[in-house]
Amino acid sequence: MTVAHALPVVSLKDQVSAAEWQTRVDLAACYRLIALHGWDDLIFTHISAKIPGTEEFLINPFGLM
Repeated sequence: MTVAHALPVVSLKDQVSAAEWQTRVDLAACYRLIALHGWDDLIFTHISAKIPGTEEFLINPFGLM
């Protein structure tokens, strides 16, 4: 049996603005609600969020859960 060494988890929270962090938290909660209700099995399921005060969007690439 081989022991794999885990890489340290680096938090993104300290690397982004408070608005972006809250948008990421809200988007993650939305993805969890979609999965909870079983609405994540279609190929057209798409959720994205715009980061307030910027022109940037948070979106998962097609096919990535």
